[in-house]
Amino acid sequence: MGEDKVKLEEKNSKSSIAARLERLPMGSFHWNFLWMITAGEWFDTLILLGLGILVALIGIGFGYPSGKGPIILISYAFFGMLFGAIILGRLADIFGRRTMYFFNLLIFGIPLIVAAFLDDLNIILILIFIAGMGIGAEGVLMDTFISEVMPRKTRGKRLALAYTVVVTSAPIGALLATILEKNMPHDAWRIFLLFAGIGALVVWVTRFKMIESPRWLVSKGKYKEADEILTKIENNIMKEKNLNSLPEPEIRAEAKEEKSRYFDLFKPGIVEKTIMMFIFMFFQSALFYGFAALVPLFLGSRGINLNQIFAFTFVVYSGFLIGSIFNVFIIDKVERKYGLIISIIAVGIFGVLFAFSGNIYLALFMGFLTTFSLWNMSNFYHQYNAEIFPTQIRASATGTSYALSRLSSAILPTFIGTVIYKEYGIGGAFLVLWLFIIILVLDLYFLGPKSTGRKLEEIK
Repeated sequence: MGEDKVKLEEKNSKSSIAARLERLPMGSFHWNFLWMITAGEWFDTLILLGLGILVALIGIGFGYPSGKGPIILISYAFFGMLFGAIILGRLADIFGRRTMYFFNLLIFGIPLIVAAFLDDLNIILILIFIAGMGIGAEGVLMDTFISEVMPRKTRGKRLALAYTVVVTSAPIGALLATILEKNMPHDAWRIFLLFAGIGALVVWVTRFKMIESPRWLVSKGKYKEADEILTKIENNIMKEKNLNSLPEPEIRAEAKEEKSRYFDLFKPGIVEKTIMMFIFMFFQSALFYGFAALVPLFLGSRGINLNQIFAFTFVVYSGFLIGSIFNVFIIDKVERKYGLIISIIAVGIFGVLFAFSGNIYLALFMGFLTTFSLWNMSNFYHQYNAEIFPTQIRASATGTSYALSRLSSAILPTFIGTVIYKEYGIGGAFLVLWLFIIILVLDLYFLGPKSTGRKLEEIK
């Protein structure tokens, strides 16, 4: 009789893990979980979006001519991100989201702290490569983890909110660098690295309280552990909300045990999503960073002086933050497939108006609307990329597609900003970007599944 009871409890646990997650009202558990994840991504993004700043600070510290710095550092960082996204993303499907989150911040934080005390630039570059692996994995794990834990009706909003907080690292990093360069120019880069590295380790300590993804546990057959975690969460939320019970779980498709094989990305029923996302991630990155590279070039071509370029670029780039705030309110109300298409087309239209406007202030406004649209695209695709793949290969798929975007980031923006712009001007550069836009729209329209508001197990 006792054995039958155990089997019954195990069966109930197997059949209700995903549904029990979906029925939970937002509580302190969700917010604490979200902030533990967001904090780590904030410090990673501080370095990611601050690579140009870091190059300049190191250039000053090492006495480079005009403080230009070792531009090759950016390549080391991006290739580190590429390998980190693929390798750690895959390991997250094998060993768990929580496990890789611990390794990830150590891989990021420790090399930065060590590099801050060195004077050998070659070793520093190697440490930046290793730290880049942590950066590459953090976004992959963040998208995957939030998608699996947050309720389907608000998971997009929660991820968008996280990225809204994360993007504030760019202006804060620029302000920090300005203060450091003014007061301690030769050691500014060391303090910048220490700030990011120590911050990452502080977050690493807080993540000891983090749960494992119940959906991932089910995919590994660990039903009892998933049930124990969920039961504790449910009890805490009922106590917090003064509830005697929670709503009955909806009877829908459920999380289930499945082996995690990397090449399942290319099996029927999944390969279409894989191809679609690989194409999308490669060209969206070129669109995003290609435009970012064109902004200062365009302003310079208008005869604007250096100080004005920095000020005007700040105005244009402020669209990233405002766009992310706006996206928080719409991401779960718009089908993400179509939200992406609209955002991408808007980038093309506003981008062309930015490039060919006769009035510099109108051009700045169009540039603002372009970055506004770009970050809407960014929030949409971060959620879309993670939620359309099955749990057992979600991090592998997200990691590989993210790696393709890093590869594209290292190649295409430079090609657009130098070769195309140099030979054919701003018009030729935007013609190439519009080619990317057409590819992205056709890719999403014909191959992209619908996903907004659907439980992860139901997205086909």
